Amino acid sequence: MPRLVPFGVADQLSCYYDTPAEPNNVHIEVRTGCHLQEPRLRAAVLAALAAQPRARARLARRGRWRWRHAWRWRAAWEQPRQLDVDPVRSAIWADERDLARERDQFLAASPPLATSPPVRVLLAVGPDEDCVILQAHHAALDGISCLDLLRSISRHYLGTPGVPEQPVPAPARPADRASQRAPGTGHGRWRRAVTGRASLLSMPAARIAAQHAADPPGDSSAPAGAGPSQSGYGVEMMSYQGVPAAQRSGIAPRPTVNDLLITALIVAIGHWNVARLRPPGRIRITVPINARAAGHDAATGNLSRLSTVTALLPASRADLAGLLADVTAQTQQAKGHAGPQVGLASRALAAPWCPAAARRLMLRAALRLLGPRICDTSLLSNLGIVADPPRFGPTAPTSMWFSTSAHMPRGLSVGAITVEGRLHLCFRYRRALFDDEAAAQFAERYATALADLTAPARSGYLR
Repeated sequence: MPRLVPFGVADQLSCYYDTPAEPNNVHIEVRTGCHLQEPRLRAAVLAALAAQPRARARLARRGRWRWRHAWRWRAAWEQPRQLDVDPVRSAIWADERDLARERDQFLAASPPLATSPPVRVLLAVGPDEDCVILQAHHAALDGISCLDLLRSISRHYLGTPGVPEQPVPAPARPADRASQRAPGTGHGRWRRAVTGRASLLSMPAARIAAQHAADPPGDSSAPAGAGPSQSGYGVEMMSYQGVPAAQRSGIAPRPTVNDLLITALIVAIGHWNVARLRPPGRIRITVPINARAAGHDAATGNLSRLSTVTALLPASRADLAGLLADVTAQTQQAKGHAGPQVGLASRALAAPWCPAAARRLMLRAALRLLGPRICDTSLLSNLGIVADPPRFGPTAPTSMWFSTSAHMPRGLSVGAITVEGRLHLCFRYRRALFDDEAAAQFAERYATALADLTAPARSGYLR
């Protein structure tokens, strides 16, 4: 009899956020550097799923859980021994345009939770190398879980499943008091509500100016539409030759790569808005933090907690060091203090005090009416350095990408991952916010912002 596991708060909310226009899924892909055999990959996927019960879970179908799910009060996972559907399919691509089209089609819908598994794998067969793309419903898995699953699949493909899994970086321990102090008074102007979630009483976060080719010149003030052509997500990718490093300064503690990426996103959004005659405003960036308990680094599930970094756009380029110092202080404090996965209002919506269908309607209504006030500006999720990347052949992967969804009014998320000494960034955007051309322009602006913050010798990127 399958074991039942009640939905967590993040699991329940992830179901509410999932809609046909905004699939709530996590995506990770790897360029293998070789050609793969589809039957062998399918066998590897099935073996990896057999070893990870949460990765093959589905909504409970029986007993009181079935009644509760039918009435949408509370849901639970069950972990069946057999899968309901084949999670693997293949496609052929001749160039990057073909691959982008296959990727968009593959990510256009989240895997349904009513059937096992909540994971899908696409083998995209290319002219010189193949690409393995994995997506999972965010209610079931987060980015770290997807990475761990893809690594397990690659080991089964190579016939080395017994090799110990590379540990996921443990959550940061509380830092000493000196490292948690705010920057000096010269930086105080940027410091705002360090890691607290937004409330109705707080100043609204800035919204990213929407831009589409059909918009009149200079007109980016109209709200993002919801026409058929603006449904779903697009993806823009960027690779760096190395890993950008902070310029030498007196900032203590020293900024991490994650701090640089967050700061560059704040600057890019501010300058993007100013260029479109919009005020930069107060910019809030959602930052997922690994919440796995010590000793459970390989735990599978949706186990990240959300924090927020808040800042204002500096008045000049000379003030970027102060902004970076403030972001560094905020992220240090967020990592050093444990907290719930989501804020109080979100926890209240996830609690089973009324049917989940009603709570879902409340959440969607709140996003429409209060989203511009309570939602953060954007999201940046960094999986960090992958010391043991998924390998499907004798060579290391040529590149790797990661992204997560970003519902409106946020509309943009940035996923970062470092493999073989190279940083890869994935901009995932709602088509209600950007078209492909605007997304490419925003990525260029982000690259400029990151170059302004980093050592020139390490700031070059490839498209």
